[in-house]
Amino acid sequence: MTSNNPAENPVDLKYLNTILVEKMKVKRQPVAITYCADGAPDGYEPVNVVACQIVKLAEAGQRIYVDAHHHDCRVGQYHLGLHPDADAFITEGEYLTLAQGFFTEQGARCNKQQSYSLPEGTITALAAAPLDQVPDGVPVDLVVCICSAQQAMQIAGAASVREGTFPHGELGPSACSSIFAAPWHTNNSVFALGDGGGRMYNKVAVGELFVSIPRHHLHYIVELVENFRIDPQKMREVIMPSYAPDSQA
Repeated sequence: MTSNNPAENPVDLKYLNTILVEKMKVKRQPVAITYCADGAPDGYEPVNVVACQIVKLAEAGQRIYVDAHHHDCRVGQYHLGLHPDADAFITEGEYLTLAQGFFTEQGARCNKQQSYSLPEGTITALAAAPLDQVPDGVPVDLVVCICSAQQAMQIAGAASVREGTFPHGELGPSACSSIFAAPWHTNNSVFALGDGGGRMYNKVAVGELFVSIPRHHLHYIVELVENFRIDPQKMREVIMPSYAPDSQA
């Protein structure tokens, strides 16, 4: 874990927020997510909502958290490692077949088998705040943005152009699994469409998706923007024979 102390964290969160909002033009407020091992940080309020919805609430300016006692989704608790007593109804996806006619038992079971969950006991709470309003000393483990596909390509792909690590993509799992647990397991940036519920509770528009960036990739977003330069003519010349200088002779 690192803090917002510049001596310990090389990325200035307010500067990163400025880059995302003013330079990359994301329309929705970026959100800072904290994996809380010993309870929520001071100044964060509990909310009884589905786990993924903390992104939407933090976008609106709230500092909030869910834990084993404050939540409104057993599935979210399971994927956060906060539901040690989860039975087959959750873990085997039986719940998916009860109110959704398109899920078969096999499809539901495979969905959960292929979905990431934080190991039990990894956290005691999951906290969220606007990226530019994180209190000093509160560690930030992920930055989550809901943005367009074009913006997701650049934000989630920042590490790929700086160190060569392709981001991890998800379609199928619950949003809470994709945006909170997948980055932990893959140690990587994640882009995800989310599930129907996750998109509904976060009011994700057609054409938008989630990106979730782990702390150790945040500086790549800064580097991408600070070094951003494209010369279309030069690009055509170096890869397209019809644009090569000697082809014009």
